[in-house]
Amino acid sequence: MILMYLVSMKLRSKKDKLGWVEEAVNVLVYILVFLMGMRMGANQEIIDSLGTIGVQSLIVTVITIVFSMLGITLTRLILRMDRYGNVGEDRVPKGSGGSKDARANMAGIKSTVIIGLLVAVGMSLGYFVIYKRLGVQNEFMEKSDPLLTICLVLLLGAVGFMLGLNGTVFRNIRKAGAGIILFPVAAILGSLLAGVIYGLISSMSVREGIAISCGFGWYTYAPNVIAQAGHPVASAVSFLHNVIREVVGIIGIPVFAAKFGYVEATAVPGVAAMDVCMPIVEKYAREDIVVYSFAVGLLMCLSVPILVPLVIQ
Repeated sequence: MILMYLVSMKLRSKKDKLGWVEEAVNVLVYILVFLMGMRMGANQEIIDSLGTIGVQSLIVTVITIVFSMLGITLTRLILRMDRYGNVGEDRVPKGSGGSKDARANMAGIKSTVIIGLLVAVGMSLGYFVIYKRLGVQNEFMEKSDPLLTICLVLLLGAVGFMLGLNGTVFRNIRKAGAGIILFPVAAILGSLLAGVIYGLISSMSVREGIAISCGFGWYTYAPNVIAQAGHPVASAVSFLHNVIREVVGIIGIPVFAAKFGYVEATAVPGVAAMDVCMPIVEKYAREDIVVYSFAVGLLMCLSVPILVPLVIQ
């Protein structure tokens, strides 16, 4: 991202001729979510977990996303920021968006449908073809890893390139002010509160509920720590919950941004807000909201290795 930002700084005079970069980002997003769908469908752990712990995972995901977004909404109101991420003179009067808001909503819904279909088709191919028919899920996982990495690197590079063309990153960071720390903290506290609530209303203990909720979408780390601490059921719920949280973020950010708020949308996917979901935030919210998205994802990423072992041990 930094390298491509520096490269595109030299090309700002040719910005009008580089509109194809945004289309390239769209294509890369679609390829990435389709590939991730195939990997999920071919993943035996995910498929085996759907029937036994799917409902619990879905419940904790809904509660976690809702309270993470509520935390950001409360912080946004305290900072006197509107739902578009504007402060002071930049605030948009209520109801003034008109047809522009309607177009944004329709674009968000259309993108959500496309991404959702790509994930569903990918999962179907992964399960029925790669897993069931061919039985080569392990080989597919191994060979698709580099492709997944390449797509992600290209995607983040393209985002860095677009940010460099516009040249507003540092201005946006200054504009974010205290929000660049307060919003991630609010999203984390909201997730932790959701874990407490889930622990109280489910068969899990409060400690297990909090450990599950502070995985923040990191499904390769949090479930393993919980399992090693002797909580196999909580580990399974954690695994599927974190997968669902990332998928909901990938699919739903356009609608969450349009319906609830630009900054609120950054809390939905958890740690993925700083990588896979950042281009989606940039496209369906606004360029300066990428700053909040990166901050939310980064602080959540740094928090998981501290909070999960601390809570579950």
